[in-house]
This record gives sequence, C-alpha cells and structure tokens, in this order.
Amino acid sequence: MDIASQLASTTTTSGLPTTEAAALGVGIMFNPALPDYLLTDIDTIDYLEIIPDTFWTDRGPPARPRFDEIAPYVEVLDRAAEHVPIVAHHLGLSVGTEEPADPAYVRQLADWQQRYQFPWHSDHLAVARVPGSNRREHAGVAIPVPFDEDMLEVMVARVAEVRAAISIPFLVENSVYFLEIPEQDYTEAGFLNELSRRSGCGLLLDLHNLYANARNHRFEAVEFLAEFDLDAVVEIHIAGGSEFAGMWTDSHSGPCQEEVFELLDWVLPKLPQLRGVTFEFHHSYFPVLGNDGIAGQLARARDLWQRHRPLAPCR
Repeated sequence: MDIASQLASTTTTSGLPTTEAAALGVGIMFNPALPDYLLTDIDTIDYLEIIPDTFWTDRGPPARPRFDEIAPYVEVLDRAAEHVPIVAHHLGLSVGTEEPADPAYVRQLADWQQRYQFPWHSDHLAVARVPGSNRREHAGVAIPVPFDEDMLEVMVARVAEVRAAISIPFLVENSVYFLEIPEQDYTEAGFLNELSRRSGCGLLLDLHNLYANARNHRFEAVEFLAEFDLDAVVEIHIAGGSEFAGMWTDSHSGPCQEEVFELLDWVLPKLPQLRGVTFEFHHSYFPVLGNDGIAGQLARARDLWQRHRPLAPCR
C-alpha cells in the first residue's frame, strides 16, 4: 500500500478505520528548552514532534524494566497532548542495520503509539546501532548509508518490520552526509524513491539537510527536488545550521537560513500528501532565539503554509 492510501485509511489501536489523516500545519520538535514555551505559547504550534528516545533511559536488554521514563519530560508531554497532536521522530530504529530491529525497542515505540496516538512516525536514512562489546549499541549519531542495492534490500526488510509492528504511516528522512561514496548504484533521491516504492514508507523531506548537502557538495537543491518523489512526502523539517572546518553542519543552531525558507516556499505547493512542517533547533541555542525568535520562525513557516495550502488549514 502506498503512502497516499495509508494516509487515507489510518486505523485506531482497536483496528477500526478512522477518517483520513488530516493535515496538521506547523509544529516544533520538542527539546529540553521548550517546557516553559509550551506552557505559555502552545497556541503558536499546531502539533508537537518528539524524539521518544529522549523521554526515557534505556538500561539495556538484560534490565527489567528496561525503559525508565524521565518523569518531568513525560509530565510536560502529557500536558501538551491535551492541546495538540503528538508526532514521533525516532533515533533508534536504525533501518540501515542488517540485523532485525531490536524487538523490545519496537514494542516500546508501539506502546507509546497507543498512548499518544501518533498520526505518523519517522526515522533517518541511517545506521544508529553499531557493534559494542557484547551487544549492539547506539552510535549517538545518524551514520549515513551507501546508496546501493544491497543496502536497499536491507532497508526494505527493516521498514517492513516497523510497519508490521506499528500500523501507522512510517517515514524515512533524507540525511546529511559529508563524504560521497564513489560509483554508487543510486543518487540519494533515487535511493529514497525506490525505498518508498518497494517498502510503502513515506518520505520526510529535511530541507536543511538538503541545503547542507547542496552547499557542501556543490549541487543545486532544486535538482534533488526535481528527482525526489514529492508525491511521497508527508512531513518537512526546517532548521538552521553552521559552518565548521569548511563544512556546513546540521547543528540546528537557531533560526533557519534564508535559503531554507526559499526552498520551503518553492516546494510547499508541490506536495499533495504533506501533513506538516516541523521547526527544529538544538536546546543550547535557545538564548539565540528566545520565545520571540521561536514564535517568529513558526509564524514565517505558517505564512508560507497558508499561502500555498489554503485547502489544508492549520489546526
């Protein structure tokens, strides 16, 4: 089933069909600097995206219980969930790892889906689980994958596992990469298109990741978008970045670059399945933004949303 069909026939945890997954509008990615903002300015967002992994401590496979929730963060999330939908963006599914997904981790995500009723969820085009001393451990960073046929087969199998365990639309996000592997079978856009076609996953278009790759590897971002399957895009991420050692990094350092908003303006009317635009920033840059800066970034994204998508209103 392709992503358009999935969005049109979502189900509740009881298995009963619901109405079509609605467009949400403009949201923000939760980080530790946001609890006070969510208390005072939640009316500036249409939904809250979370990284579930950051709401618990994973004590490892032998531990019982394995996942210890971080109570203050969960309390903030519960309050926010009374006002806005919650969307999930994972770090640990590691859909580029050859071994099957960690079953306990997937069950934990499925439990949170039942708890918060995510309309969709996502992870990165990357490897996160790597060999440790006696088990797979989290690398702490999204490691880019090669765009070849062998990796594509691995990822189709991993996505199938995720979709079988959690029956809501699952998206894969384009990544930042700093080294180009020569003689690959696919471009990044072509790889993601084929992954979506074979696995039924949707796509999360991170415009800052695209901007960083285009800047670092000297290509035009619109060339990527011309190849990318825009019909499969369900969500957009926007963020800021910074230069380090001659490379543009995905540091989420405060406001978006002007070029990111230009890309958002260009692509918004071309995405028939789009359900949301999410602003991300790293909590350490909260002093750069402040509440007014956050609200300003969200307002600018909302202005573009309402200009280009009048039939898909915000919440």
